[in-house]
This record gives sequence, structure tokens and C-alpha cells, in this order.
Amino acid sequence: MAPPARQRILTAADRLLRERGVSRLTTREIAQEADAAEGSLTKNFGGKLGLLTTLLSRELPELGAWRAAATPPGQRALRAVLVDLIERGIDFYAASLPLVAGAIADRDLFAKYQEVNAEAGTGPHLAINTVADYLTSCQQAGLLAPSADPYSLALALCGAAQAQAYTEYVVGPDALRGSRRDRAAALADTLLAGVTA
Repeated sequence: MAPPARQRILTAADRLLRERGVSRLTTREIAQEADAAEGSLTKNFGGKLGLLTTLLSRELPELGAWRAAATPPGQRALRAVLVDLIERGIDFYAASLPLVAGAIADRDLFAKYQEVNAEAGTGPHLAINTVADYLTSCQQAGLLAPSADPYSLALALCGAAQAQAYTEYVVGPDALRGSRRDRAAALADTLLAGVTA
């Protein structure tokens, strides 16, 4: 049994958006790719803008994997968790970059995206908050020094992951020194230097 038209449209639009970008994406192509009537886009999403806003606002699978890497404090070594968080963060930012870049390039779409985020309480800051909350729980468990600032550590971790994703997207992974795993391990060591209990 085929998935409902709404899900087929979301799947097709996501794939086409990543392949072609927003400016070259048409409702006709999305409908053809989804094996749905073009009017289904209007019926389910109110048109292209509503569809794209829905795509941008939904949770990416990579975000779920990123959250899952934050195992409870003490279950695994903090360094190992940070390495996983950095690598999953790179995956998340790499997956979201084509979507967000397309939204930023379209003024109306970006305004709608901001509006939906404000109404739903969603946005990129939630990933930073999730990492900061995890690090706060590690601090409360005695794994980070009381003087450590979990939010600043989360900003550094997320910023580094985002910078690597952007660089890999623009010029390819070979432009960065070392392997992704080695960079993540070195960053984890740097973040933990002087802040572990």
C-alpha cells in the first residue's frame, strides 16, 4: 500500500530540494515525483510556500540521531559522548544546510520559516540548548567542573560541527585536515581541557 499523498509529497519535495534547490523546484515536478495530483500540494500544504515551510520545520532524522548520542551521564565516557555529538552534529548541519540555504535565498519563504519557528518554538537554537542541557546534567553528575560553562561549551561544539558541515558541503571533506573522527576527538579533548572534574 502506497503512503498517503501528503507523505509522498514531503518525501519527493525533500529529495528534489536537496538535488536542485528552491529556485528550480516546481509544484509540477514535485507532484510528478510524488505520483500525486498537482492540486494535492495546495490541498495538503496551501501551495509551494506552505510545503517548503513544512519541510523546513519538521525534525530531520539526523537531529534524532544527534539527540540519541547524548547518553545519560556516566553511562559512557564523557569524551566518547562528545566525539559522537560532534560527528552527529556535522551530519545534522550537513542535512539541514541545503534546506536552510534555499529558504534564506527566498525572502518570502524565509519570512514564513521564521514565523513558523516563532509560533512553534522551534529553530536552530534548540540543538545548542539540547547539547547545553546534556552538559549541564554532566556537570550536576560531577563530570564537569563547577566553573565550566555548559552553554559556552555547547556553542563551541555546535559551531565547530556547523563549520565542518559547511566546509564539506562547499569544497568537500578532503579540504579539512585529518579525518572527521580525528577532528572530533581533538575537539572533544580541547573542550574538556581544564573543565573536567
